[in-house]
Amino acid sequence: MPGCLKFWLPAAVATLIASSACASDLPAPAAAVPAPAASWTGFYLGVHGGMGQASTEWERGAFGPYERIYQNAAVEGNAGAALVGGQIGYNRQFGNVVLGAELDITAGQLHSATRCLDYWLLKCQADTDVMGTLTGRLGYAFGNVLAYGKAGLALADVDLTIPFPALPGGLTRSSTMTGWTVGAGLEFALTPSLSAKAEYDYMDFGSRTMSFETEYGPGYADLNQTAQVVKLGINWRPDAAPLPGTVAQPSAPTRDWSGLYVGGHGGGAWAREDWTSATGTLAAYSQGGIFEGDASAQGLFGGGQVGFNVQAGNWVAGVEASISAADIEGSAKCATTAGRTSSFRCIDDISSFGLLTGRLGYGTGNVLVYGKGGAAWADADSTVQPTSYTESSHGSETRWGWMLGAGVEYALDNRLSAFVEYNHIDFGTSELSFTGSAGTSTASFDQSIDAIRLGLNYRLGGADGGSSRSAVAGGVTLPPVGWSAEIGARYFLSTGRMQKDLYNEAPTPDRVVSRLIYADTTGQAGETFFRFDNDGGLFVKGFAGLGALSGGQLNDEDFPAGPVYSNTVSSLDNGNLSYGAVDVGYDLLDTRRGSLGAFVGYRALYQAVNGYGCAQVAQSTVCNEEELAQTPAIADNLVLSETELWQGVALGLNSRLRLSDRMTLEVDAAYLPYVTRTGHDNHWLRADINPMPETGDGWGTQIEAVLTYAVNDRFDIGIGGRYWYFATDNGQARFPTQMEPQSLTFYSERYGAFLQAAYRFGDDRPPLEPADLPAKAAEPKMNWTGLYLGGTLGAGRGETSYNSPFATPVSGDAADLGGALAGGQIGFDYQFGDVVLGAEFAGSWADILGTDTCYSTAPAGSLAGFNCGSRVTGLMSATARLGYAFDRSLLYLRGGYAWDRQTDSFNNENFVGAILENGSTNGGWTLGGGIEYALMPNLSVGLDYRHYAFDGSSAFHTSAPASLQGVNLAPDSTRLDTVAMTLNWRFGAASAAR
Repeated sequence: MPGCLKFWLPAAVATLIASSACASDLPAPAAAVPAPAASWTGFYLGVHGGMGQASTEWERGAFGPYERIYQNAAVEGNAGAALVGGQIGYNRQFGNVVLGAELDITAGQLHSATRCLDYWLLKCQADTDVMGTLTGRLGYAFGNVLAYGKAGLALADVDLTIPFPALPGGLTRSSTMTGWTVGAGLEFALTPSLSAKAEYDYMDFGSRTMSFETEYGPGYADLNQTAQVVKLGINWRPDAAPLPGTVAQPSAPTRDWSGLYVGGHGGGAWAREDWTSATGTLAAYSQGGIFEGDASAQGLFGGGQVGFNVQAGNWVAGVEASISAADIEGSAKCATTAGRTSSFRCIDDISSFGLLTGRLGYGTGNVLVYGKGGAAWADADSTVQPTSYTESSHGSETRWGWMLGAGVEYALDNRLSAFVEYNHIDFGTSELSFTGSAGTSTASFDQSIDAIRLGLNYRLGGADGGSSRSAVAGGVTLPPVGWSAEIGARYFLSTGRMQKDLYNEAPTPDRVVSRLIYADTTGQAGETFFRFDNDGGLFVKGFAGLGALSGGQLNDEDFPAGPVYSNTVSSLDNGNLSYGAVDVGYDLLDTRRGSLGAFVGYRALYQAVNGYGCAQVAQSTVCNEEELAQTPAIADNLVLSETELWQGVALGLNSRLRLSDRMTLEVDAAYLPYVTRTGHDNHWLRADINPMPETGDGWGTQIEAVLTYAVNDRFDIGIGGRYWYFATDNGQARFPTQMEPQSLTFYSERYGAFLQAAYRFGDDRPPLEPADLPAKAAEPKMNWTGLYLGGTLGAGRGETSYNSPFATPVSGDAADLGGALAGGQIGFDYQFGDVVLGAEFAGSWADILGTDTCYSTAPAGSLAGFNCGSRVTGLMSATARLGYAFDRSLLYLRGGYAWDRQTDSFNNENFVGAILENGSTNGGWTLGGGIEYALMPNLSVGLDYRHYAFDGSSAFHTSAPASLQGVNLAPDSTRLDTVAMTLNWRFGAASAAR
């Protein structure tokens, strides 16, 4: 690369001159030693990060006199969390086959809980903080890639806890569980000594009996535990043969990191909080009950740092002090009374924290890899409040603890550098004191935090270009030779909803008994993203974001409750949002004009929302004016919360289209064939069921597009949009005293727009043409005339509405829909100059569905409130297109006739004991537009938007109740908006115009 040559060519010439000058004084050179053959053989060590999921099945158990407290059916608790760790191993290559052995260790905060024992009144918890594997590896090497499988021994450090009334600390047991593991991954050689990997591992720790000793006598629990981990990692081979397919990196001078520096940072943190014991009012309130509580907290922080480094060769040692303003708040149910009739809410909010650390790192070129450790402090405010009262007591403290962390810093110029780092902070156990209207108390509180922070440092001291070590090493290739990279940041503004439908227990398991919709939550998140491309066509890409949720409204409906239909509203605030994705793919087509690739990946979405206040808007006595007068706290206190984590496998297509010298459109479409959902519900006014663990599995979809503008050869800015949708096919929760779990259906969607800025490393695109050079000859325009055949992959959202003859309800009579689509199209275009006319017939499989309440104001006595749903399973259209062609692009509008295949349902279990379903094909119209880009003379890739408006579905009716006889139960309209990636193959068309 020219930028590298200007630094390394003079050094090479000087070396040659010096060698020549001394050649006459030297003995005859020995025979050249051949370079070692490229190979995966050798020892390596590395680090990794990722996401994990642990499932703990509590099969059977009992304890107490005569084993009175027992469980005779299996229940499962699921956990998901971010993980970090390291590995060490050895490989031996024979031809293309690679054999190896590896030891790794992974740490995180995998906390699961489920209802168990004593008629499901207790809560069984499992904390899996450390896992390790010792495995053999078998791989196949091709080019610079190693595809491998692995299998061997797995271990996990598990802490089990069962809080129990009148038993301080509950039942506890720690164990190192052993089992087996299998996994698979891809490892990519980056440099002769450095490689990156993406890996999936499955671990099974089998079944075992865990014993407990209590003052009530011995007890036992039969457990079965499994775990799944998705990892991204880096391996370093300090003394081995060069890796295959790599180019030796220039031996660049190391950047001078010495001196004083100052900087700023921002990031996000996740905290694990345990309230373990209490005195005073809290102890008295929970006498004979359970005080213990736990919470997961999340929040954002930002601040500054100052430090000083000294350097000896490549080694850098230093000290650093940082301070951050923060908002890291968690709420736990605590101090539950003996009869589980009421409880407190224990709240901890960190407003600022700081680190005093030592650092030790190793520098090479512009990069510094370092570890750090030291002390940590935090200023926190804590509150304890009875959930049904306005009284509260407060306390504040500065707590101290320790921290360990690691990071990577990159020099942007002689003084400015950017860094990303991970820190684990442990504050141990603090004794918190509370005073106020809720009494005087103390509580033991244990807290640990995992934090990711990104920032900039500006070096005030040290050399500034005078020595070879101080010069920014232009010869360092980052990313390595053969790779290109894009790294950037985004601001993501979104809206979304979370919904769950709860079904009755036997003998009427199809009857909906409750629905909660957390609607119109506004999300604001900071996001970082990356993409690495290899010359051979492989790519790795991903993103991670963290932010807050605010605004919106919760509708909590019960059918019936109190004893008639209930619909309460709460305002939403103080929510949390985090998400991430990683994909490994291959570009099936890669040209100067763009690329088209396929990928397999992983998706995660975490959301936590909080509903404050409660007001009845239907007929029930729950939260009506009389109850609010009797219990004023209901009007303002936190009453409902929902926390969920979706994780799944993604299969998709990615295309990057270079619309012009500076404009690029990137489109990403994925279907998620399998996702899991773990979460819990907090009914803060219901100590008997709070918290309620929930599990489920299903599917999802995602589509994303971003338009970028190249400010220069390296720096881009852009604007884009994204849509996520998840739904479960199977979900459940187990209520206390009920022998069988109740079914749940979960829906979640989030969509919005983002702004981004990115910096590019390497040569993944041709350089921009300088403005002062004569314009190069324009490429011939494409001729779009001809027949084409293609396919689509995308997503849709919409709404069905109902024409109720009854009074207008406060909510309902319309259902939000969302889901996925995939299909094909055939069409013909004819071009006149720059104008393109065409016609197209398209058909798609779809799974776009949703449910909501309908006819809630129909006179139906205590059983008022019905449930309607729709599922669009197919879309067809016949449209005309009008477009404008320029360069290799076609912008177009379309319109025409459309059909959908739709199944509508009316849940009338209350009156006729059945869910009524009706299928119909509905006609309507569609309007839309999009862009197509000729990636090849016969292949175009595009982004297509369509709005559909369909007439009402064919009518169907019910015989009961009397008020609904003769009423059309079908929706009177369906509206859909879809966005899809399109691929079209053009027969003899899209060739250069003559």
